[in-house]
Amino acid sequence: MVKFGFVAVVTTVVAVVYGLGMSWWAAPLTQAAEQSRFDVFFFDMQGAVPIGYTLFAVALGVCAGVFWPRMMSAMAVTLGGFVGLRIVLTVLARPHYLPQETRTFPIAGATADLSASFGDWIVEKGIRDASGTMVLSGAQANCPPDASEPGGATCRPLVEFGDGAYNWQLYQPADRFWLFQAIETGIFVALAALLLYLAARRIRRVA
Repeated sequence: MVKFGFVAVVTTVVAVVYGLGMSWWAAPLTQAAEQSRFDVFFFDMQGAVPIGYTLFAVALGVCAGVFWPRMMSAMAVTLGGFVGLRIVLTVLARPHYLPQETRTFPIAGATADLSASFGDWIVEKGIRDASGTMVLSGAQANCPPDASEPGGATCRPLVEFGDGAYNWQLYQPADRFWLFQAIETGIFVALAALLLYLAARRIRRVA
């Protein structure tokens, strides 16, 4: 435990410096709305989550070394477990840490509405017709404000999908970023504590 404590403290300090440094580096991009902080690349490399990832990786390596004394086996388990869990949480769990919200806005004059969504995590989007049926997934449309008025400018999406078609988004608000960071960090720290407990029990049993 003394050895692990030393390693954990050193790696935690490095992870804190790294996470804060990445947050500082990415701040101009997110403030300019050029990139959402929920983007996989930016979310995983800044804030508090690198601390959770680091502690979990170290704990997984310790636990794997206890249960699989052969170095190559322990390394394979550590690498596979770390990458596998990261993928599962990122793809399946992270979008549902909190209930997702829905945003709808008309196609005509949608520029302001599209700008308002910058920074949000758009989980899913598309165009729905007047009945609410999804007619085009993964796309958004913007037409002149007078496109839906009689005699207004011709707008292909309104002609193709009919009057009443609108943009639809399923999203996580941008202001939930730090809450999502705390949730994911907590998950990895809790798993690290569990792995260390199992490793300690194994060592005591063998001894």
